[in-house]
Amino acid sequence: MVYEGVIYRPPSEADSLLVQVTIGCSWNKCTFCSMYKEKQYRIRSMEEIMADLREAERYRGRFRRIFLCDGDALALPTSFLAKILEDIAQRFPGIDGVRVYASARDVLQKGTEDMRTLGGLGLDMAYIGLESGSDKVLSAVNKGITKQEMIDAAAVLRNAGIKQSISVISGLGGEELSEEHILETADALNKMQPEYLGLLVLHEGEDVGLYYVNEEKGLRVPSSRQVLTEMRLLVERLELENCFFTSAHVSNYFYVKGRLSREKQKILAQIDSVYSELR
Repeated sequence: MVYEGVIYRPPSEADSLLVQVTIGCSWNKCTFCSMYKEKQYRIRSMEEIMADLREAERYRGRFRRIFLCDGDALALPTSFLAKILEDIAQRFPGIDGVRVYASARDVLQKGTEDMRTLGGLGLDMAYIGLESGSDKVLSAVNKGITKQEMIDAAAVLRNAGIKQSISVISGLGGEELSEEHILETADALNKMQPEYLGLLVLHEGEDVGLYYVNEEKGLRVPSSRQVLTEMRLLVERLELENCFFTSAHVSNYFYVKGRLSREKQKILAQIDSVYSELR
């Protein structure tokens, strides 16, 4: 397998085969993200990708899923991505699915029919960074998309039969917009109805490897109390039908998990227990 630069994948894809189909992120303008700043976005050649898949056949049986890197695999033309998925289906029959990082922008550009086609070829989950449901916050961090567009993209995925794993970043609204950030995020998530939800935390410095503070926008690393306060308010306001919630990401200070809405009170009790230890 050939990899270029640092490779990132969601925590839940730790045991997946990682196949790099793009280099970097096609947007790469979010002020909180340092993941792909050293890379110039491009699409790897089909020959390179197929060579990696041929090599990976030797390890068939050692993994149950495939994750297509880098940060924006869904930016690939539908026909190009379909060819990759067809080759995967032929080489690795019986795997549980293929997953990607995706932007809501790419989902909307493809539309329901293209996404349904990709889903039929084995794409079973898209990881999308909502980050915030507040348009003020999204604009401040140069996300390049609106709350409503995020909600619309979720509807496309749902209609296409593709699961969504959504990430939200605590502290992204700073102290001034903290409450708006969380209330608008909860409203967006209630309309998106994701199957998975992860809460991350804004961090400073390359040592974390994911987030840095944009001082021009007034962002500061949130305190542990702010993170817990935002987490509790978010969970309180969520009305999700069947979503696994976790704060297990390496950026977070606390590990809380449970299924919403069934285990909402259990999750709130976990948060309250951690909060009491800080007093």
